Parts: sequence; structure tokens; C-alpha cells
Amino acid sequence: MFNAILVRPGEYMVRVNTRATYLSFLRESIEKVFERKGLKAQLKVVDNVRILIDPLGSPLDQYLSILRYVPGISSFSPVVGIGKDYSVLIETISNILVRDRVRRFKIELQESLGVGRKELTALISKAVVDETGAVVDLVEPEAVIGVDVRTRVMFVYNKVYKGMGGLPYGIQGCGVVLFSGGVDSALASIQAVKRGVRVIPVFVDMSPYWSPQAVERAMEGLKLLAEKTPWDRLKAYIVKNASRIVANAEIPLKYRCLACKATMYRIASLIAEKENCDLIITGESLGQVASQTSSNLKTLTRLVDKPVMRPLIFIDKEEIIEASRKIGFSVLSREVGECKLKPDSPATFSGKEVRDILAEYLKQAEKDLENIIHESEVVYL
Repeated sequence: MFNAILVRPGEYMVRVNTRATYLSFLRESIEKVFERKGLKAQLKVVDNVRILIDPLGSPLDQYLSILRYVPGISSFSPVVGIGKDYSVLIETISNILVRDRVRRFKIELQESLGVGRKELTALISKAVVDETGAVVDLVEPEAVIGVDVRTRVMFVYNKVYKGMGGLPYGIQGCGVVLFSGGVDSALASIQAVKRGVRVIPVFVDMSPYWSPQAVERAMEGLKLLAEKTPWDRLKAYIVKNASRIVANAEIPLKYRCLACKATMYRIASLIAEKENCDLIITGESLGQVASQTSSNLKTLTRLVDKPVMRPLIFIDKEEIIEASRKIGFSVLSREVGECKLKPDSPATFSGKEVRDILAEYLKQAEKDLENIIHESEVVYL
């Protein structure tokens, strides 16, 4: 009976002046995801408040599973559309109840035109009772039948699937993600995606000071992120030879971790300029490691001219792992060893003097950083 999917956009629908733009981004995002999965469908914006997906005769299930991971969607339902004829509406609801052998039901009217919602719901419910012999149960119904009344059509449904929420992909511009391959940067990427940011992950390969397992995990993480990115493909940068620059840096050893992170920040900043991105995104969590104390984060942030967004800054590691598990990223929490460039006692505090040291180091390394970015591998997943 249900032959289409009705998509309900998220929180941004209260902004009437930008609604059309947001819906356009959401529609394109859904189309791109279907394209990547090899699915065909026709999408139509209804009354500038809903998106209707016609699967062109294909089973709905495969479309439903994909829509769960498209940001900007509040909820969605398999529906059947009928004309503005309330006798047909009563017949449609009755057929659903009889087909599913429902004895106790409830009707939820999403909108009514010209008649009070409660009064119209009561009239429809009474007609369905007369038609089927079922009874209205507002407390513990066996089925809740939804009716979404639009200008020229009514959509009837009996299931509502929760969407990802957030904003349509790309509506908030572009952000470069410093992507290590662990759960932190992967989850930070998804959080940015959910808020409408088109992400470009940058993996700075610190071999030979990282283990082969760390590099392998990063590649696995990029593939997992690509699967959850609501677009036809994910662009990523693989930057090599930064480890040589850090290892040869003429700075006090205790500041090497800060120099390494500053190097990554600068790489991200240069790629952001190249890609016309507004933001740098990291998976840093306050106090998790030496470079992530409040003092050191302040120092690092002041070394770049792009805003640094840290979606996980106040989240515990256990919470990060649990959140990652729910979206299928927990495999990235496995241990892959420590960076061999790490000093025995990395600095946990830094001020203006250290910032000046790091700024001078980046100035001296600028040409080398530009070269390794030019030589980096750009991949599409």
C-alpha cells in the first residue's frame, strides 16, 4: 500500500526566509547518497515543507536504511498519497487497519485546513470506527495512523522513523578535519557533518614514527567516514613526510608534541585555503593528552588564522567510544601504539614564549609544508 517516502526536515524549517535554500541542499544530499548507492528515485518538494521520494517501483526498505544517516532529516515515513477527498482518506485508513488486523487505533492529524484539528480528527475517527468496528484508544493504541494534510494531497502513514537531525550537508560551508583515524577525529567529523559542514579529512602520515597499524586504522577510518558522508563521494588528503620536518625541528624536546600538532594545524590551514574552507575541525578533548591542556590548546589556536572547532572538547573518552559504537566506529578505538617522536615529559603548559618559538618554527618550515601538501595524495572515497 505504501509506495513513497515522506521526509520531514529538521529544526531549520522555522526559518521561513531560508527554508527553500535548506530544502534544496537536503534534496541534493539525498539524491547524491542514492546515486552513490546505485538507487534511482524522483524527489519533489511539497509545499516548501516536505520532501517526497518516489522510489520508482523499487522496494522502500533499501531507501529507508539510507535516510537514517542523512543530516537535516527530522523523521521520515513510508506513505501513500491521496487526493483531498475525506471519503478516500477514511477508506485508506480502514484498509490499513483491516490489513494489519488492528483493533485499537489512534489518528494523528499533522495539519488541517479550514477545520479545527481536534474536531476533524474526531470526525475521521468515528467514520473509521463505523467502517471497521475497531475502537479509538488514545493511551495504548495498537497502531497510530498519521495523516499529513498538504495543499493538494494528503499523506497517510503508520510508521515514523527518527532521522539524524541537524542541518543539510554543506549548508554551513566546508571544514578541514585533522583526521588521525581514531574514534575522536572520526566522531568529530560526524558531528560536523550533522551540523551541515562539508568535511575534507586530512590524514598527516607520521611514518616511520607511527606504526603501520596506525596508518592502516586511518585508512579504515576514512572508508567508514565516507560511508556515513551524505554525498556521492568524500575527498581526502593523505599528507606524508611531515614527520621529517617535526623530527628536525630545532626546539626544546619537551615542546616537540606541540610542534607536531602545530605542524598539523598549519597543514590544515593551508589546505583550507586551497579548498576555500572556513574551518579547521579536530577531535581534541580537553586534558586527554599533553597537547590538549587548556594552556596548550590556547597556544595552538593562536598559531592559525582559521577558527578551530573541537566538537568533543568537553566529552570523556568513555563517552566518545560509546557514541562511536552507536554509529559503527568503535573498531577505530583499538590500540595502535604511540608516536615514537613523543618525548618522555611533554610540556603541559605554554605561554607567549612558547608560542613565539612555535611561530618561528612554522615560519622556517613554511616552504617545506607547502611542498609536502603539493605532493600529497588526494583520494576520493
